Amino acid sequence: MPMPNPPVTNGPDMSIFAYLCNNPSVMKTSFRIYNVLRPLGWLYGLVSYIRNRIYDKGIIKSTAFPVPVIGIGNITVGGTGKTPHTEYLVTMVKDTFRTAVLSRGYGRCTKGYILADGSATSRIIGDEPMQIRNRFPDIDVAVCEDRVHGINSLLESRRPQVIILDDAYQHRRVTPSLNILLVNYNRFLLDDAMLPAGRLREGAGNRSRAHMIIVTKCPCDLTQDAMDVITSRLAVSQKQQVFFTTLEYCDIYPLDGKTQIPAADCPVLAVTGIADPAPLEAQLRKSHSEVQMLSFPDHHAFSKRDIRKIENRLGSMPGGTVIITTAKDAARLQDAQISEDLKKKIFILPVKPSFIDGSQAFDSAVLSHIESFHK
Repeated sequence: MPMPNPPVTNGPDMSIFAYLCNNPSVMKTSFRIYNVLRPLGWLYGLVSYIRNRIYDKGIIKSTAFPVPVIGIGNITVGGTGKTPHTEYLVTMVKDTFRTAVLSRGYGRCTKGYILADGSATSRIIGDEPMQIRNRFPDIDVAVCEDRVHGINSLLESRRPQVIILDDAYQHRRVTPSLNILLVNYNRFLLDDAMLPAGRLREGAGNRSRAHMIIVTKCPCDLTQDAMDVITSRLAVSQKQQVFFTTLEYCDIYPLDGKTQIPAADCPVLAVTGIADPAPLEAQLRKSHSEVQMLSFPDHHAFSKRDIRKIENRLGSMPGGTVIITTAKDAARLQDAQISEDLKKKIFILPVKPSFIDGSQAFDSAVLSHIESFHK
């Protein structure tokens, strides 16, 4: 069932204001904003505004393509669940249409266009593309910092019927035929500030470029009233659809593909290099009596020293302790020089987005969009 279209108003909606006052937990705004850095944020925002206006007025041309190009990304820095939502899209379309995923390949040690093959590693193509390649070996995964060149290269060599652009909301040189914006429920972009004071990469008003907005990492019990309030705050056009997802954790599996799954309540060392490890920690504490966290920066490339640190922490914990990590971290751990004994103790906890409401409407809209190109 599609979300209701937001009302068009010229002033504050007092019923919404009253609802927010009586329900302060509708959106969390307890995240940190560095007010002393706001002047730098205003300067950053001015540069971003000028850049976007240049594209909006056609002074710098943006390229459209004859195949459906689905862009998925965010306005904030990290933490919105781009990769799980990209994987959701791939799962939806890959059995019907020849599918390719194109990413910048953040954190890789290479440059230019690379089509992933059997020799790909996270150092060659980046951790998130490697995660997608590991899960979907039957689709094309490519990286290129110049998305126009990357799309043209894919069309010339692989002839995909749909291209999914991972983390490309700010890449204005491409005009996606369908633009999907992700918004973190726990760090609402309308209450955030520009970098470096907050995490906005461009002004929140640029959400107007999105055809669809997905509010991610919502609580499972988010009410319809709360969704209506958020929709009214977010949508800038009656044509925009707003959806809500929560992250659903799946069963763990071994990094080496063969080690037996440990007991459900065993001690855990959680090793992460992601933007927001808090949800993973909360999930693990639901079923494990002892959980220790070992966190590294987002996209961290694990070194020999890091591996020794992991081994030392593991050795200080009770016998039977296992390491649980994310699929993105696993893509980088596989590139590190880890022993077979350590590899046997590492397990991956995958996540997938689950729509609170409107999954059929979302799927139908995406598939109808793709099919419109192939009639």
